[in-house]
Amino acid sequence: MKQSFLACALAAILAVSAFPLQAGEIVQDDLASNTLGQKFKMQVYLPDGYHDAKEQFPVLYMLHGAGSTEDSWTVRGGIEVTADQLIKRGKMRPSIIVMPTFGPASWYADANEVKAQTAFIDDLIPYIEGKYKARTDRAGRSIAGLSMGGYGALNLSLSRPDLFCAAGVLSPAIYDPLPPETSAARRTPQFMKDGKFDEQAWTDALYPARLDAYKKAGKIVPMWIESGDHDALGIVLAAAQLFWTLHAHQPKDIEYRVIDGDHDWMVFRESSIRALPYMSGKCEALER
Repeated sequence: MKQSFLACALAAILAVSAFPLQAGEIVQDDLASNTLGQKFKMQVYLPDGYHDAKEQFPVLYMLHGAGSTEDSWTVRGGIEVTADQLIKRGKMRPSIIVMPTFGPASWYADANEVKAQTAFIDDLIPYIEGKYKARTDRAGRSIAGLSMGGYGALNLSLSRPDLFCAAGVLSPAIYDPLPPETSAARRTPQFMKDGKFDEQAWTDALYPARLDAYKKAGKIVPMWIESGDHDALGIVLAAAQLFWTLHAHQPKDIEYRVIDGDHDWMVFRESSIRALPYMSGKCEALER
C-alpha cells in the first residue's frame, strides 16, 4: 500500500512538471509626476515569459476605486490569477497590466484638487512605454476600472479614443446628474469648493460633457459595461443609461451585463473575468 501511494504521488509530480504552470509576476514601481509635483505608486503585472521575450506586449491599465490603492486589484481583486488563467486558456493575449494610484479619491480627473487625467496621459503612459516592453500603438493599449476607476476608464477612453483600443467599465460611479449623498465623490477635494460639494465641477467632469467630442473624433472605443443588480449606490441604472447612450453610436461595440451582487469585490472580480477577454478580442481585431 505504501509503495502504491508513493508511486501515485510520484506520477502526479511528474504529470505536473510535464505541464509547467504559467505564472506572471507583480512588481512595485513609482513615478515622479511633473504634473502632480509628487510621486505616485503603481503595481505592474508582467506576464509569464516577459523577461525572455524579444517582442513588446500590449498594456492594460486597471484602475482602483475610491479609498483604495495601487495594490487593490492584486490583493482583493485576484487580477494576477485571473490574468494567468485567461492567458493560459487563450482568452486574453499576454499583456502587461498597470495598476496606478493618484491617491484614494482622484477620480482620474482634472478637477479642483489635482490634474489626474493629465498625469495619466502625459506622465504615466510615456513612463510605462519607455521602461517596460510595452507596445506604443493604439491596438496595444486598453483601460478598465471599478467604481471610481470605472468612471476614470470611461472618461479617459472618451477623451482620448486615439489612445485606447477598448475599455472595461465595471460598476462605474458615473452618477448623472449628481452622486447620491452616500457617494465618496461628495467628499473628495476634487469635487469640493468652499467646503461644499461642487456640482459644477462634477458636471464638467462627468462623461456626458465628453460625448460630442468623442463622437466627432471618428474612433470608436469598444466597451464592456457590467454592474451588480443589488448595487446599493444605484449604479445598475447609471450603467444602463450609459449603455443606451453609447449603443446609439456604436451598437456593435458595446456590451452590458447585470449580474447578481452588490457594489463589492465578488462582483468586481467576476466582472473582470468577462471584461478582459472582450477587450483583448476587440483590440486584436484592430490588428487584422
